Amino acid sequence: MSIPVTTDDLAARLEEYGSACFLVTVGAAGSPKVVHVPVVWDGEVMRCTPGAGTLRNLGNLTEGAPVTLVFPGPAPDVHSMLLDGTGRVNGDVAVVSVDGGVLHRPAPVTPGGEAHC
Repeated sequence: MSIPVTTDDLAARLEEYGSACFLVTVGAAGSPKVVHVPVVWDGEVMRCTPGAGTLRNLGNLTEGAPVTLVFPGPAPDVHSMLLDGTGRVNGDVAVVSVDGGVLHRPAPVTPGGEAHC
């Protein structure tokens, strides 16, 4: 079972999960790109400084591009936090407006094992 995460929850959730996450973008040809970045939440948007390839993916659309931020669980048996939003480029900074997210159940310890909900 997933647990909703709102922007009102983010400051507290980031204290729990930390600032390091995986930023997922999609290139013009439709291929995904995943990078590991630290983020800063300013109460309105997330900011990070990924490499040129990620910035290119975000800069391809004037209205912004869909992104997902993936925060692994802080311990093996803890939910991961997935945040969806829209990414834009401001100089060499990626700016992500978070639309919402979920805490996603941990994966089973072994393939085919029972999931912990």
